[in-house]
Amino acid sequence: MAAPNIGGTFSLYRWAPSGGAQWEVGLQAGVFSLFDLNATSNDLLNADYSLAIFSGFRKGPLAGLLRVNHQSSHLGDEFVLKSTVARVELAYDQLDLKLSYDLFEWLRLYGGGGVFLRSSPADLGRVSTQFGLELTSPSTYWNGRLRPVAYADFQINERTQWSVARSLMTGVQFENLRLDGRTVQLLLEYFGGPSPDGQFFTQHVQWFGVGIHFYF
Repeated sequence: MAAPNIGGTFSLYRWAPSGGAQWEVGLQAGVFSLFDLNATSNDLLNADYSLAIFSGFRKGPLAGLLRVNHQSSHLGDEFVLKSTVARVELAYDQLDLKLSYDLFEWLRLYGGGGVFLRSSPADLGRVSTQFGLELTSPSTYWNGRLRPVAYADFQINERTQWSVARSLMTGVQFENLRLDGRTVQLLLEYFGGPSPDGQFFTQHVQWFGVGIHFYF
């Protein structure tokens, strides 16, 4: 399997009122896909499309993000033709809020939740939660080229009957490699729990993998 994803955050307006706070309004967009590399034509299995308008703030170590997000999920045409899996018209509009706090220079904690404003199917569980942590080593290695990093993310959502989805990643950030201002990371990854791929959200999956990530 391969899971290429692409997305970005686009700031529309920023301002810094008195008191040291910073505010931002913008858009987020992304495409998250899953391909079957064992198929002769590398069939697309699932694609999720996301578009959100957000308002974010930061003051010192505290930051927050309020979003209205639309997401829709689609099975790949070749996969539908070859399988008996029923297509689900999965789509939802969600209001969510997440807060993060830089507990130390090397440790960030975050958490939040959301509620569906509209969903298809209409009886989809409405409440979602997400929390986790990010670790960034204050030290670098190999003459300053590599910085160890680690991430742990957990999601417990009503639509998956409150089962825990666990995503764990660890690896290195290349300090001397920048592509158009993007940070590059090489990570070992583990996932276990309800599938994050929209059309398969009722199925429990587990995988280990290697990922290359580019961040602004």
